[in-house]
Amino acid sequence: SSICDVVYSHTPIVNNEAVNKNDITTVAANSRNKIIAALLRNDLEPNLGLSGSGQEVSIMRSTLIRTGIWSENNGLPMINLTPDDERMRYMLTAIISFIDSAKERDSVSFSDLYALLSHHIGLRKGLIPLYLAVVLHEYKKHVIIRDQYSQVSVSLEVLLQINADPSAFTLTYLDWDPEKERYIQELAHLFREN
Repeated sequence: SSICDVVYSHTPIVNNEAVNKNDITTVAANSRNKIIAALLRNDLEPNLGLSGSGQEVSIMRSTLIRTGIWSENNGLPMINLTPDDERMRYMLTAIISFIDSAKERDSVSFSDLYALLSHHIGLRKGLIPLYLAVVLHEYKKHVIIRDQYSQVSVSLEVLLQINADPSAFTLTYLDWDPEKERYIQELAHLFREN
């Protein structure tokens, strides 16, 4: 036990055996995937649009609410990328650092992120796409994900494919300055008129 405490000192504690493993059941995957899809929407819904007491609600509570990542203030949902839980904050910061590293390089491979999260932090593959979706919700307008052939959308399906084969995907950071933003908005306006 003391060896595990040393080796996995940064592993977040998530009390949900349905998703806190490398190979999760189809039922658990479906429940987790509902949460991921909700996190990737442009606008967050209260309770991620979930209700009742199903497995997806239990997973949401154990992975997001109890960890301090998800909160709601007067019905307004908020994602907190710097929760009080030190281990959770460390793991989220690792994902953010991975995205930020793409600013300095043309692209970064998801295999690097998975190696860090799986081996150094000790996060299991059942959880990685969920926490990746948490961070990507905040960054998805600033990143491009590519597979071996072309750009792909930031979607549930893509995150599941990344989870299956991280080495097949890369991430690029779009560094939009105000001038580029204006240019794109003007183009969008022109095409709307035609």
